[in-house]
Amino acid sequence: MLPLAVLLAAAALRTEPASPDTAQRDATAAGPTAAREGTAGDGETGAHEAGASEAGASEAGPSEASPTASLRLHTDRVEAQAVVRGLELRVGPRWRAWTIDVADGTEDAVEVRLRAPSGTIHTRRLTLSTETTDARSRELASALALLIEQLRDDETEAEAEPLPPTPEPAPPKPAPSGWVGVGPRAALNGRAPVDPDVGVSLAGGAWLLRDHLQPVAELSWSGWSRDTLRLDALRMGAGVLGGLTGGPEGRLWGGGGALVRAQWARAAAAAVATGWWASPALVGALQYRGRIVVAGAWVGVDLQLPPLRAHDEHSQIRWSIVRPMATLHVGIRLPPTRASGPR
Repeated sequence: MLPLAVLLAAAALRTEPASPDTAQRDATAAGPTAAREGTAGDGETGAHEAGASEAGASEAGPSEASPTASLRLHTDRVEAQAVVRGLELRVGPRWRAWTIDVADGTEDAVEVRLRAPSGTIHTRRLTLSTETTDARSRELASALALLIEQLRDDETEAEAEPLPPTPEPAPPKPAPSGWVGVGPRAALNGRAPVDPDVGVSLAGGAWLLRDHLQPVAELSWSGWSRDTLRLDALRMGAGVLGGLTGGPEGRLWGGGGALVRAQWARAAAAAVATGWWASPALVGALQYRGRIVVAGAWVGVDLQLPPLRAHDEHSQIRWSIVRPMATLHVGIRLPPTRASGPR
């Protein structure tokens, strides 16, 4: 019976609930291992949850538009996020091609500087009539959107319109040029006795009005003698010739005109007599105009007003009213023209 009682007592001890002290001791003994296992498990779970949160945040993206380099505010009267949202709503992403600077202006306005994609700078003063920051931000966004659309349309029209061709500069007007020359001259009566006068002529002129007009001046001397009688005449005067150019590079000039001259005459034999006469001339002219050398001829009539007559006891010289004449001039051009220039 004793062994049976011992067995029953042992079984009762095994089935008895553990006391609090016993449980605390058991927990203390198993604590390090359980803590390590719990920490590792919690770390893996936390890392997994953090990764999931970051992935979710990455997929969801920002909930609001943020200011970019396209919008730069230098004032606290408006709020950047609200202005950006308003621009995105009204214009879309096109506004980001512009650079917008907003700064304080007057009490009820801001200064706006817009740089277009083409680089053109536009400045405006925009009035903000609302009181709150949010309302002013919406008002500014609306004004900026309208302004961007207007300026964009203006630039599109300007690009579409072809620029007028640049007119070619007018060729420079040629500088006027002239000439001076010297040569022989002769005149005679139209009928016998011919009583010529032969001498030398110094003349000069200039080509004006595209070479159509040629003012000229002349100083000449001529004379004639018979037996012991000598008659000399000094003529001086000026006139105008009109004409046209022709030939290669306009080197030929032809025309005609009149000269008004005064004549001083001196007759000498046994005695000497002098006097003044009028001696105008009607001439036709032909000239060759080189770069340096000018050669030309005048052919026409001298008018002797009144007729001039000198005589002594044995001889007589008479110059009639109308006397055919010819003059040759050879001289230089002033100034000489360039080798590539006309004429």
